[in-house]
Amino acid sequence: MHYGLAVRVAVFTVAIPTLLVTLSGCFRSGPAGGEVPRNGGPAPAVAGTVASATPPEALGRDDEDDEGPTAPVAKAAPAAAAFAAAWARPGIDAAGWLEGVRQLCVPRFAEQLRTVDPANLPASRITGPPRATYPVRDGGGQFAIPTDRGTLLVSVADIKGRWLVTGNDFKRAGQ
Repeated sequence: MHYGLAVRVAVFTVAIPTLLVTLSGCFRSGPAGGEVPRNGGPAPAVAGTVASATPPEALGRDDEDDEGPTAPVAKAAPAAAAFAAAWARPGIDAAGWLEGVRQLCVPRFAEQLRTVDPANLPASRITGPPRATYPVRDGGGQFAIPTDRGTLLVSVADIKGRWLVTGNDFKRAGQ
């Protein structure tokens, strides 16, 4: 009985504060007082999308070799829009769909897209221009692109002077 009390005291005085200190550093980025992106946890699985729940990957920070020239920030949004246009094509066969999106992605993400069946995509057309949901800086950014059934989220990274897609997610309308 005394051991149970000792365990509870140890958990409340050591483990929980340590966990809180560790986690508090996981969600900070940028200068103090700056806008911090919030990660509400893993996105629900939706056929035809690849969800990325880790903020660094979602914001274009990945393990790709990104040494080399830098891409102009103004070209990040058009890169996201090009991916969205290639992505929202449910009437095409899987091989043709993959060929259209592969050239716009980092190799690791393109490999993940091999399992997507375009017939199961949650949207069939893009209805507006990309809007930055996270500022394009430090070689990465994220854009929200409206579709006929929700919002396509596209993360891009500056890889060797070219903006490439590192991940995407989809939020259905009304979510």
